[in-house]
Amino acid sequence: MILRARLGPSFRGVGENWTDRFLSKHSGRIRVYSSSPLDKARANGANPVTHELFFKILKETIEKYNIEPDCIFGADETGFLPGRAGSEKVIGKAGKKEQHAKESGNRNLITVMPTICTNGTSIPPLVIFSGIAYLVSWKQDNPLHASIGCQKKGYMDGELCVDWIKHVDHYTKAKAGDQDRLIFLDQHRSRFTLPFLLYCQQKRIHVVCYMLHATQLYQGLDTVCFGILKLAFGKEMRKFEECTGEAVTKNNFLSVYGPAHVAAFTADNVKAAFSKTGIHPYNPSAIPLTVLKPSVEFSCSGDGLPLAQSSPVK
Repeated sequence: MILRARLGPSFRGVGENWTDRFLSKHSGRIRVYSSSPLDKARANGANPVTHELFFKILKETIEKYNIEPDCIFGADETGFLPGRAGSEKVIGKAGKKEQHAKESGNRNLITVMPTICTNGTSIPPLVIFSGIAYLVSWKQDNPLHASIGCQKKGYMDGELCVDWIKHVDHYTKAKAGDQDRLIFLDQHRSRFTLPFLLYCQQKRIHVVCYMLHATQLYQGLDTVCFGILKLAFGKEMRKFEECTGEAVTKNNFLSVYGPAHVAAFTADNVKAAFSKTGIHPYNPSAIPLTVLKPSVEFSCSGDGLPLAQSSPVK
């Protein structure tokens, strides 16, 4: 398009090897990458203005209420489908395009909500099963001493969020003593009910929300822990099914999930979740400015640009 606009209607078009030659000529300054999907809302949600505001709120809250590092927490939920273990490397006969692995096909969502602390520790998670009533059998063999709830579709809702914050208070109040606490959460409207906010106010638990559509940068559980957790759970699930011949269900999920949780939420991983996102130690520059620049359509500005054009003829 650029060459056609520059050379006019007489331009015959570029040769089929023009792109390869152009990339080869400028290989020291440009590269070919595989793009990763990022929806428009997320692309627009992370920018220098919201970044500065987020860290300003964080700093002011910590200083105003004299919050100690050991009293700073982060929480988020992630979902599991016990019938899906994910892909893995396998060995098969040469010449085959793909190898299949048998799965149980269970599609009942189970939501897990871990809570981590800047000192590298975590508290027992909240596990939410899909269902309209609680079954005692769900709590059998619960190595993590997880708190258990149920919701029709297996999601977090306002009522469960109140139960969860009480669970967090129970496990963190001794550590906090008479200090205020700070916890980071996503901006899900279903969480912030009046009973939830009143309980937080009563217990001096301050809630700071990540910017909407920018959790891929600021949510440490997303950026560090959950990827490790999903891989570890897939391994534990396959091992359980191979050893027992049984499928992972609500009745045995906790025993299968437990080792994966322990493997993912090590002290190093938990601390990295806070340091990589700049929350603790406080470091706004932990997130590079290159990922905060809003995309500009048809932009040709940048380091080393514009580039000299190759000949349009093959």
